Amino acid sequence: MTMNFDQLDCFTPDDKHLRKWQIVRQDHPELIPKLADLALKIKARGHKHWSIDALFHVLRFNSALSTATPDDQNLKINNNYTSLASRDLMAEYPELRGFFELRVRKGEG
Repeated sequence: MTMNFDQLDCFTPDDKHLRKWQIVRQDHPELIPKLADLALKIKARGHKHWSIDALFHVLRFNSALSTATPDDQNLKINNNYTSLASRDLMAEYPELRGFFELRVRKGEG
């Protein structure tokens, strides 16, 4: 089931993933801009839709390449946040609206 963009703010107040995602965003303010940069680059190449999951993997890969040693802290981000990241990206970057497919999250109805 695909979700309408107008339903982006339909989170339940007790959504533990949402609360954790908000903490991740506070701890990593560079995350959404980096995801947006990747998404805008792929969109500029003519793609109408893309996978937020793929962008998460690219960020992890780039993080691993940019750290000095494997023992350094790489970007660790849970896949549970992909749906929240895609919603935030489309809300904060109007040019990305509709770029990611949204599905109804558990508890959204």
